[in-house]
Amino acid sequence: MAANVIIKSDERRHQESEMLRAFGGGSERNSSQENREYAAEINARMNEVKREVGIR
Repeated sequence: MAANVIIKSDERRHQESEMLRAFGGGSERNSSQENREYAAEINARMNEVKREVGIR
């Protein structure tokens, strides 16, 4: 059985960390894992928007 593994670049990890910091570390009601997952999702969507408008 294969595991689903996501290999993140240093840049992506840094962006997600900055996103989490920008939101004050996330919600206190969520676990730190949930907050990191939300930050990863927000970061992915922001990168999509940047590509669409030509920022990246």
